[in-house]
Amino acid sequence: MDTGKAYPMGAHPRDGGINFAVYSPHAHNLILCLYDEQDQETERLNLPARSGDIWHGFLPDLEPGVRYGFRAEGDFEPDRGLLFNVNKLLVDPYAKALSAPFEPHPNLYAHDTADLSGLKPSDTDSAPQVPKALVPGPDTFDWQDTVRPDTPWPQTVLYEVHVKGFSQLNPAVPEELRGTYLGLAHDASIGHLTDLGVTAVQLMPCLAFMSEPRLADLNLVNYWGYNPANFFAPDPRYAVDDAVTEFKTMVRALHQAGIEVILDVVYNHTAEGNLLGPMLSHKGLHAAQFYRHQPDNFSHFIDTTGCGNTVDIHQLYPLTLVMDSLRHWLNHYQVDGFRFDLAATLGREAWDFTPHSAFFKAISQDPVIRHCKLIAEPWDIGRGGYQLGQFPEQWYECNDRYRDTLRRFWRGDGGTLPEFATRVMGSRDLLKKGSRSYSTSLNYVTYHDGFTLEDLVSYNQRHNAANQERNLDGHDNNLSYNWGCEGATEDDHILTLRQQTKRNLIASLLLSQGAVHLLGGDEIGRTQQGNNNAYCQDNEINWFNWSDPDQRFQAFVEQCIRIRGSSTLFHDLIFSAEQLINEPATTDKVHWYRCDGYAMEIKDWQDPNNHCLGILLSSDIDNPAINLHLCSEYYLILVNAGQHDIVFTLPANPVTGWQRVFDTALNDGLSEDTPARIRTSYTLKAHSLALLARCGDE
Repeated sequence: MDTGKAYPMGAHPRDGGINFAVYSPHAHNLILCLYDEQDQETERLNLPARSGDIWHGFLPDLEPGVRYGFRAEGDFEPDRGLLFNVNKLLVDPYAKALSAPFEPHPNLYAHDTADLSGLKPSDTDSAPQVPKALVPGPDTFDWQDTVRPDTPWPQTVLYEVHVKGFSQLNPAVPEELRGTYLGLAHDASIGHLTDLGVTAVQLMPCLAFMSEPRLADLNLVNYWGYNPANFFAPDPRYAVDDAVTEFKTMVRALHQAGIEVILDVVYNHTAEGNLLGPMLSHKGLHAAQFYRHQPDNFSHFIDTTGCGNTVDIHQLYPLTLVMDSLRHWLNHYQVDGFRFDLAATLGREAWDFTPHSAFFKAISQDPVIRHCKLIAEPWDIGRGGYQLGQFPEQWYECNDRYRDTLRRFWRGDGGTLPEFATRVMGSRDLLKKGSRSYSTSLNYVTYHDGFTLEDLVSYNQRHNAANQERNLDGHDNNLSYNWGCEGATEDDHILTLRQQTKRNLIASLLLSQGAVHLLGGDEIGRTQQGNNNAYCQDNEINWFNWSDPDQRFQAFVEQCIRIRGSSTLFHDLIFSAEQLINEPATTDKVHWYRCDGYAMEIKDWQDPNNHCLGILLSSDIDNPAINLHLCSEYYLILVNAGQHDIVFTLPANPVTGWQRVFDTALNDGLSEDTPARIRTSYTLKAHSLALLARCGDE
C-alpha cells in the first residue's frame, strides 16, 4: 500500500486505484478493512502515512464498488475523550454509499455493557453488524439535461413528505417500488404532486440513519429518521437496489415535473448518542473533536438537542465535514436546498447562538451553498435556544408563531385578531431582515411533529399510547379543537365544522405573505388517529391511505394553490420600514375594514371580542382606497372566526361590483362556475372565510 494523499477525505478512485483518507488526531494506528459482497473480510492493511491529523494511503489495482471500513488503535480513556477500540469496525464519515442500513445491535458498543462498574472496552467484534462503506465509482448518471426549477421564494409552496409513507399503500405504484425513492419518482406520485400544484417537496431525513436502541427493545423504529449515522450516503432502506442511482432518479423525475427537492438534514447530533451510546463512526475516530463536551471532562457530553450528543460545529473538522456534505448533495444529487433540524444548535459558538457564527459565515461565503434554499428550524433545547427571527437575511425560518396564531384564531380564541392580521402579512415584526423586501417567514399550520390537519380539528388531547411512553411524549399544547367529540364521529354538524375549519386554515395559509409549508397527506384527510408524535410508527398510522382520499378537500387545496399563484398580491407584497412601525402594517396595497365597511380603528383592533375582519388587497396605485376602479386587480378577504353570521358592508367605492371566488362555508369551499355579482353587502357565516374579487366592467 502506497502513502497516497491526505485529500480528498474518504475513499476516492485515482490513478488506477483507490485513495483513502480519514481524520483521527489521537489514534495510534488506522487499519483499512476490505470485504467481499458477502461481507466477509478479505484483507487488513495499515494506512501507511499521516499528514497532521489525517491518516491516508493508496491501494493500487482496487476497483470502485469494493466494501470497506476502518479500525482505530489507541487508548481507551473516556474522561479524556479517547474511546478507541480496535474490535469495533467504523464507517468512514465520508462514505458516499452503504451496503446496508444501520440497525441497532448490542455489539456496536465500545464498552462492555455487561459491566458498568467502570467503563471497560468491549472485546466483541462489531463487523457483522456494521454496514460497509462502498468505494464510489465515476459519476455517469444521465440527468437528461434536466435543470433545477429555481422557483422564487415568495412563490414557493413546500410539501413535506416521507419517502416511504407517501407511496407505501398507493395501489397505482407497482408493489416492488412502494415505499422507495423510485416509488416517489413514479408517474402516479409525480401526478399527484403536479395536480396539487406544489412547487417543492421537503423530504424527511434521507441521509443514512439508525433507530435508537431503546426503540428496538420496544419493537419500534425511528420512522422519521432524525437520528443520522452518516452525512453523505442516502439511506439504503428506501432503495430497491442502488440507493445512489435511485435517489438521483427521484430528483430528476421531480425536476422534470418542475418540482424542487429540499432535504431535511440533521447535522446537530448523530445516532452515537452519549458516552454510553453505540459506536458507529465519529466516536471511535475523533470523539473529543466532534462532540460538544464539558471542558474538564470529555466523557460528559453536552446535549442541546435532546438526543444524547451535540455535534460541535464551532470546531473546524465538524464544520468542514458539514460543508462538504452540503456541497455533495447540491452537486452530486442536484438538490435545491435544505431544511436544518434544530438549526439554533448549528449557530452556537463556544456556548451561545449568534447569527455571526462560523457556520453561517461559512455558508454565506460558499459559492455553491449560499445560492440554494436555506430553511431553519430556529430553536433547540439549550440555553437561549429559541431564536425565531435571528437567522441571517437569506434564511427562511419555520414560523411556529404563525402556526399557533392561526390555530387559536380559527378555534375562536378572543383577542387574537391583531396577531392574526400580522401573521398573514408576513410576520415582519418577528423577522426583521434588514432592508429585505419580502417576508422570510415559512408559514405552516401543521408539521410532521404534531397533529395532522384532520387530527387538529378532531382531537383535544394527544393519543400516543402506541409509542409506549405512557402517553407522556409529544406536545401537550396543541391548540386544537375537536368541535364537540373526541376523535371519529358520525355527527353531521361536527363533521361540517371540522371540514370548514380545515378550509379556513388552508385558505388563510395560502393567502398569506411569506412562503408556504404543507404537511403531506393533509390534502387527502390523512389521520394519525390522534398521535401527535408518530416518530416511531412505521405502519398505517403514518402511511398515506390512498383507498379513501378526501377528494373534495383535495380539490379545495388545489384551488387555493392556483389562486395564490395567480396574483402577486398573495405572496409578493412589499413593506417599507416606516410602514411596519404600527402593526398590522398598512400600505397602498393593503387596507383593513370592519364589517360595517369602515376602516379599522385602534379600538377595533383592541376589542377582544372582535373576530371579524376585511382585508383589501389591491394593485399598486396612489390611493386604492379611493380609486379602486383604477386598479388592475384587487381582492377582498373576509374572515369571521366568531360564532354568529355577520353581514359585511363592502367598501364603498365606485366599482362595478364583486364576485365570490370561494367561501369556505359554501359548496365545500369550491368556486362556482358563474358567481353572482355582489354590490353592497355580503353575509359571511360563522367560522368561515370568503375571498371576493373585482368584477369585470359591465
